[in-house]
Amino acid sequence: MHLSFAAQALYLSAHETGTLVTPYEAQQVRAEAVRRWGYDQLRAEAFKAALFCSMVEPDAHADRFEWAEAAAFVEEPYRAP
Repeated sequence: MHLSFAAQALYLSAHETGTLVTPYEAQQVRAEAVRRWGYDQLRAEAFKAALFCSMVEPDAHADRFEWAEAAAFVEEPYRAP
């Protein structure tokens, strides 16, 4: 999975796909996820959720993946694609 930590946290968040997220909200979601799971476990949780969602709802998974990546870009703009 090539999502930043902020994007992974947003993917796992309760935010509805397509919701506008401010940089401050993205930072809060990321900080809460890191506090809850740590960096390694965050990556594992996001990977498990992505695998599950890609099988259950492939279209919704792709939309959420793209939304999380775009929404996190405002918080982590210099991450290489």
